[in-house]
Amino acid sequence: MERIGKAASVFAILLLLATQLTAQEASNLGDAEVTNRLAYIQSSFDGGQKPADLWWYGWLIGYSAATVGQVAVYSGSDDEKQRQDMLVGAATTAFGAGGQLVFPLQAGRFATRLRAMPADTPEARRAKLAAAEGYLRKAAAQETFGRSWKTHAMAAAVNLAAGLTIWLHYDRPAKDGLITFAIGQIISEAQIFSQPMRAVRDLREYEQRSDFGAVGMARDPRRTWYVSVAPGGFVVGCRF
Repeated sequence: MERIGKAASVFAILLLLATQLTAQEASNLGDAEVTNRLAYIQSSFDGGQKPADLWWYGWLIGYSAATVGQVAVYSGSDDEKQRQDMLVGAATTAFGAGGQLVFPLQAGRFATRLRAMPADTPEARRAKLAAAEGYLRKAAAQETFGRSWKTHAMAAAVNLAAGLTIWLHYDRPAKDGLITFAIGQIISEAQIFSQPMRAVRDLREYEQRSDFGAVGMARDPRRTWYVSVAPGGFVVGCRF
C-alpha cells in the first residue's frame, strides 16, 4: 500500500508539471498563432458536426424504432418462434440504443460550445484555445474508442448472447441461433464502420503542423493557403 501511495504521489506530481508546461507553452504562443489554431479547430468541428450528428441520431433513432417495432410484433403475434425472435431482437436493439447514449459522439456539441466561448481579448483566446484542444482530443478519443477492438468485442458479446438464447434457452436449431447472431453482428459492424473519424485525422494533422503562425493561413484544415517570402517577392500557394 505504501508503494502504491508513493507511485500515486509521483504520478500526481508529473501530471501537475505536465499541465504547467502545457499552460506555459500556450502562453508563449503569439496571438496570431492562437487565432489560427482556434480557426483550425473550429473549422474541424464545423465540418464534422453534420456527419457526427447524422450518425449518432440516425443509429439512436433506428435502434429505438426497431426496439419499439419488435415489441409491438411480439405483443400481437401468436407464432411462438416469431415471439421469441422479436423478444430477443428487441433486447439486442435496446442495447444498441443504450450504447449510443452511453458512448456518444460529441463533435457537434463541441462545435456549438466552442463557438459560444468569448474570444475578444488575447487572454480569452488563449483560454478558448486550451478548451478547444481539450475538446478536439476528447472527440478524437471518442471516435477511436468507437472503432476499437473493445467496441467490436462488446457488440459480438451482445449478438452472441442473443444467438445462444435462441439456440439453447428456447431449444431451437443451432442454425436459428447462428442466423440471429449473424444478422445482429452485420448491423453492429455497419454501425461501427460508418462512424465518422474526422476528429482523429484532424487532431493528427493539428499536432503535426508547424505553420499556424504563418500569415494568410486558411481557416479550412483541408485546404491550406500560405504566403511566404522568397527572393524577389512573395510566394503564394495552396496545400490540399
